[in-house]
Amino acid sequence: MPRSVVVAVASLVVLTCVVFALALRDRPPSPSRPLVVLAAPTVRIPLEAVAADYTRDTGRMVVIDWGPSEQLVTTARFPAPHRPADVLIPADDSFLVQARDLGLVNGWSALARVRAVVLLKPHNPRGITNWGDLYADGVRVAIPNEAAAVGKLTRKHLADTGQWYTLAPRVKDVLTVTEAANAAKIGSVDAAVVWDAVAAGPGYRGQTVLTVTELDGVNGTIAAGVLTQSPDAEAAGRFVAYLTGPGRERFRRAGFTTP
Repeated sequence: MPRSVVVAVASLVVLTCVVFALALRDRPPSPSRPLVVLAAPTVRIPLEAVAADYTRDTGRMVVIDWGPSEQLVTTARFPAPHRPADVLIPADDSFLVQARDLGLVNGWSALARVRAVVLLKPHNPRGITNWGDLYADGVRVAIPNEAAAVGKLTRKHLADTGQWYTLAPRVKDVLTVTEAANAAKIGSVDAAVVWDAVAAGPGYRGQTVLTVTELDGVNGTIAAGVLTQSPDAEAAGRFVAYLTGPGRERFRRAGFTTP
């Protein structure tokens, strides 16, 4: 075969491959691709219910990756090439401000509000009735670290009000709000600082919850933002709209304060 023909055929093959690759790149995302949501465990109960409702109503699957709020921002900042995420739902909108400053989201929609409370060990064997009782000898208190929204906001508030240094020797560091609540549930600590909606969950039914003035001001705003990396921003936006529409009732039933 003449060399010119070989070159022409090879060029045609290369051109065909380039056109095919561009077509794949520009092709709208497949409806079968699930939406990927990065979410804090604070919203596990209502968000799993909303995701199931959304799939039932639209046919679009929703996959949720859980983690403390700071970790979610990091995951969004350095996504796996084969698994970009669509929606970010941390346990406080301060993490969405951080994400916006990094160019990860352009805005967000508020879903619910939470406040910090003290969840006590079952049967409260130490007889804890107020914040001051947490300073007693031998008392252990679980507080999530600063990667979790309730840990970040609680620690800052206690430091700003001069309470942290007295409490710190009694604190057991945990990673998430769920780990803090479970530590109180199984009795490895005497108390845990968690969000009120978490303490109201069915897993902690019967445990005493204290609302104390020492935690006044430790409040979180749950919000959802569409990630700029989303391969299907329109579908992600529809899911956020669903969350703020019919999905809000799920949050209300789960003990969250909704707008």
